[in-house]
Amino acid sequence: MKACIRRGANQIGGSAVEIIADNQQRLIIDIGLPLDAEENTQDLLPQIDGLKHKTPDLLGILISHPHQDHYALGLHIDKDIPVFMSHATSKIMEVATQHNIPDAFVFSNINIFENQKSFKIGNFNITPYLVDHSAYEAYAFLIEADGKRLFYSGDFRAHGRKSKLFESFIKNPPQHIDTLLMEGSCLGRDKSEQYESETELEEKFFDIFKQTRGISLIQTSSQNIDRIVTIYRACKQSNRTLVMSGYTGHILQCLENSHLPNFTWPDVKKMSQSVTRKHEISVEMIEKSPDKYTILLGGQIFNMLKNSFLLNNEASFIYSMWDGYKELYKERLELIQNKGVNMFDIHTSGHADIPSLQKFASALNPHQLVPIHTFLPQEFKKLFNNVVIYEDNQIFTI
Repeated sequence: MKACIRRGANQIGGSAVEIIADNQQRLIIDIGLPLDAEENTQDLLPQIDGLKHKTPDLLGILISHPHQDHYALGLHIDKDIPVFMSHATSKIMEVATQHNIPDAFVFSNINIFENQKSFKIGNFNITPYLVDHSAYEAYAFLIEADGKRLFYSGDFRAHGRKSKLFESFIKNPPQHIDTLLMEGSCLGRDKSEQYESETELEEKFFDIFKQTRGISLIQTSSQNIDRIVTIYRACKQSNRTLVMSGYTGHILQCLENSHLPNFTWPDVKKMSQSVTRKHEISVEMIEKSPDKYTILLGGQIFNMLKNSFLLNNEASFIYSMWDGYKELYKERLELIQNKGVNMFDIHTSGHADIPSLQKFASALNPHQLVPIHTFLPQEFKKLFNNVVIYEDNQIFTI
């Protein structure tokens, strides 16, 4: 068995890995859009035969999780290519199309896998492992063929609301790993840095909610379910109602998890211009008691709020996303600041810190550890054993 990082050996995002069995059957792991791409265009597809026009030797694509830098170039592939993903990933993508999210699409030939239930694709045996990440139901993969074992970490962390998954994995990892493809998004930062947990963030949200005399606004991703749960728990403690867009509510509903906040709960509301249902609320209703509400700024909610009386020096605004996205919200952030709103940053990474990466690599103890999803592959050699660095499009033996 051989492998080739088609994109991701020297960058974060846009991940794509090709796996080649001895009989020349091929499998792809992820087909992501590069983070620096201005548009999602077909010319960004990695150099993999059979993507535009399926060939018999290309057996399928595994999607690790529903972040665009891991699946979005799938928009341009041949519709006959089988695509393997979790049920949650398929539903999240489907909901995005129903709400006309830009570049949203669904794959045509979807096959659903489940946590730690092995399945075969040609000569390949695949075992998905559910991991802790900012995406809901993110997976790592064990790929076996020709007597060799490759483990693809995908994106993961150890400080989210699913941290027990990491702890359990470390205690009982798969054995005899020949090659570990491991992400290194955090490299280049302070080696001693350990990222804050979602529980620690919850305490920070609570403190701000309690000291805010007006409305509290939050900029976060509708797909960051861990963060939405963190915010809801802080709202609960501070006697605030959580208000969100229909899109965010639809995502939470489609995941069919009764423990997630949803519009059937009395302290969760949908922002609406004209209230016709019990779970809906309008700007005018919020203006009567702004200190009782926290609003997630998804969909068209900001447009409803920007000319209201809610944006003032009694309000708070919390940015809870990667700093790299601030440019996308530049106009919004400037308007909020000019209104005198108190502004805060509360966020933690969706990726593993260095101590967690070291525990992960040590537990798997691979014959070779190959960096991926990192700007600094050379840094791996200072932190881990058995590191071998390959460039994009360089085929190597597992």
